[in-house]
Amino acid sequence: MIKTTGIFILLILCLFTACSDNSRTDHTIIPKPEDSTVTEAIVEEQVSGSMLVDLSQEKNIEKLLCQGWVMEDDRDVLIDNNEPEGIYPFRCFYLYDDFTYTRNNRGFMEYGQWAYNDSRKIFLLKSSGGSKDEYKIAAIGPDDMIVINSGIGSVTQLKFIGTSKKYGDNKDDPYYIDNNRWRIKPKFSESDGEVRKRLKDCIHFYILFYRDNLVRESRQVSFYGFATCIKWYGGGIFMVKEKDLADNWYACFYNKEQAIKAYHMMEVVVIKKYKWNKGNISWVKKNLEVLEQMYNNL
Repeated sequence: MIKTTGIFILLILCLFTACSDNSRTDHTIIPKPEDSTVTEAIVEEQVSGSMLVDLSQEKNIEKLLCQGWVMEDDRDVLIDNNEPEGIYPFRCFYLYDDFTYTRNNRGFMEYGQWAYNDSRKIFLLKSSGGSKDEYKIAAIGPDDMIVINSGIGSVTQLKFIGTSKKYGDNKDDPYYIDNNRWRIKPKFSESDGEVRKRLKDCIHFYILFYRDNLVRESRQVSFYGFATCIKWYGGGIFMVKEKDLADNWYACFYNKEQAIKAYHMMEVVVIKKYKWNKGNISWVKKNLEVLEQMYNNL
């Protein structure tokens, strides 16, 4: 078992430091990379823009709803915050054409089923826990929507922002429920193999998250509110100190003991040797290359 409090993989020295933090003082171990490199063509193929379906000309409301929606008032939360345990609300929901949804993904995620009533212009959310919400659509376009929470009798108009794009295959969307089941606390104690599978699914989520930011050409990459035992920077990936693990990491596992077991499994993976492109490409692509190899090492 590795007891090092901070383990760092040197990935790149880059000019893009959107997630950098020059104030960190963690003790680090820097393994030497292998000589060979990963070709950029592989990464480009995995994040092709053709994965996205354009909704900009869509008129059908039910089809327009099938994308990610973020409350306009909450978007600025991501500008100044990047910690894994979301303190400030970031209200969002992602609706899918199989009538599943996830909501408030940057925090303690909710998921369930949704339905649309065209005659009343409302959509309903029924969570896995049994709670229900009803939203009246006051206005909707390809990339913005105004709704009223009619389920609680509110008259306040809430504006949500979309992207007018969705994935052609839901499995490519990081926020789709099947890519987030690792975040759902199990009802029973899990074996070491099941804990490892949960951890591997966690890495898979972050692979999809990185790909999503690339394919959408995001100007800012924020990890705010996502459960993790990894700290992400423009120049590398390293372990969060055990004492600094956020509550939402523990909430992904049956108990604290199994959450720590997953943490130590990740430690073993992090210090292995990795290949990455040494060319002048973004830190997002380089981190993605290493994440994909970490996934295979689990």
